[in-house]
Amino acid sequence: AQNIQEDLVEVPSRRGTIYDRNGVPLAYDVPAYSIAVDNFRVTNPEMLVRLLQEELGMTEEEAEARVYRQSYFTWLARNVDLDKAERFRALAQAQRIRGLLFFPTWKRAYPYGSLAIEVLGLVGVDGDGLSGLEWQFDSILRGRPRVLRILRAADGTPYDLWEESPGEPGRDLYLTLDVRMQWICESELDETLRTTPADRGCAVVLNPKTGEVLALAHSPRCDPKNPDIALLRPWAVTDVFEPGSTFKGLVALAAWDLGLVTETEYFEASSPRIVAGVAIKNANNKSYPPLRLRDALAQSVNTVLVQIAQRLGAANLYEYFHRMGFGQPTGIELPGEARGILRPPEQWTEVDLAVSSFGQGVGVTAIQLAAAYAALCNEGILLRPHLLPAEPEIQGTIAKPSSCQKIREFLGYAVNTGTGSPAHVPGFKVGGKSGTAQIALPGRGYVPGHVTTAMAAFFPWDKPQYTIVVIYQTSKTDDFWSGTTAVPSVGRIVRAMAASGVIYPPEITALGRSG
Repeated sequence: AQNIQEDLVEVPSRRGTIYDRNGVPLAYDVPAYSIAVDNFRVTNPEMLVRLLQEELGMTEEEAEARVYRQSYFTWLARNVDLDKAERFRALAQAQRIRGLLFFPTWKRAYPYGSLAIEVLGLVGVDGDGLSGLEWQFDSILRGRPRVLRILRAADGTPYDLWEESPGEPGRDLYLTLDVRMQWICESELDETLRTTPADRGCAVVLNPKTGEVLALAHSPRCDPKNPDIALLRPWAVTDVFEPGSTFKGLVALAAWDLGLVTETEYFEASSPRIVAGVAIKNANNKSYPPLRLRDALAQSVNTVLVQIAQRLGAANLYEYFHRMGFGQPTGIELPGEARGILRPPEQWTEVDLAVSSFGQGVGVTAIQLAAAYAALCNEGILLRPHLLPAEPEIQGTIAKPSSCQKIREFLGYAVNTGTGSPAHVPGFKVGGKSGTAQIALPGRGYVPGHVTTAMAAFFPWDKPQYTIVVIYQTSKTDDFWSGTTAVPSVGRIVRAMAASGVIYPPEITALGRSG
């Protein structure tokens, strides 16, 4: 009996399926085979080497290294498609190749290719989640592997194989994502990358009343069949950027909430404005006649927002930014979430306070910006954005409901008449704030040609059902503006959602112009 040799082989069980909110499968297992060889018993090894090259795409070196090992058990190929494995088995039998072992197993399939792949993540040959939700919820999805026991005689000949443990299939995962919205967002990002100097883009769609993430889209994307690891990172969650003028809506909200501004008050709007000896300019150094807050937001006038930030002071502005969730993770269920950058107010200079009013010196993620704007849309209640169905999780209150309503009205006006107008969609009452910001590189500061463009939007502005954030970045040119990238993308995403019947227009309300 002591001459009997035993091998235990683990074969992954069927992994759970990942579905979108409507039960559309986004990632599931299909039957496959893993093929092994007993190197001491293999016959016709030269032909086996050739078959591995011709049928399974190995190089001659790879194939020889596996076939000519000194071992009773060597994996030749893992998770081979069913039809390919059956063909390989038939050809091997025809060539009288013995010593092969075929183990039924499972292989991950992504029916929509690269759709949402940074969110879903990938699975390794052993059935382990490697990234994204596949990694985050691996223990739920993977189940328990089948364990097979192989008995061999003293000369290594296998004479019995049985199932030691049947294993247990993994459990399914349902997401809040809507595959239609995800596809619409990805298509828009892809098209903008094709037609502008953008290097990459991301888009987030939230339900502001629940915190559900309806779309979390990126471009370019990783091909799951030929993965580029650099493209697997969901950078809407992991990467930090300066939000630019999208922050003006949030600064205005803080000031309005504290009663520091009124609807009828006029602000000096000439450019530049000198703060602690530093000239702070409007876009193109353009001067305006005195403006009310609504018009300063619509025209995105830096010098007016600087005065509002000065009224607030560093302590108040920091307090509001912190309440809005900046400088801390949102808690979305993806690995690698960034905290962002929000320095304590005692470290702010007068210039830091001034430029924070248009989103400089602050670092945010796209998901943080979307969550903050969703709170503006949810009467001031900040919810944790989530990808798995759950009860809304309140993280705090950012401002009074009446303050949120007023700033949404102003931002509805900005889309109807101002810099946000390329996002206007008749009948949908889109509101929002655009932003264009230089990118600061580590150790180099702001570098010419490196720009972020952004649009934080919502609709309908009076009773918002959706919050949308679109971000693009380039490293190629300074001639890169939100008005020709992120803002029209929001408009086209809303139009595409309407055209595909995902959303329907609310009743019409006039605000500067119809819609």
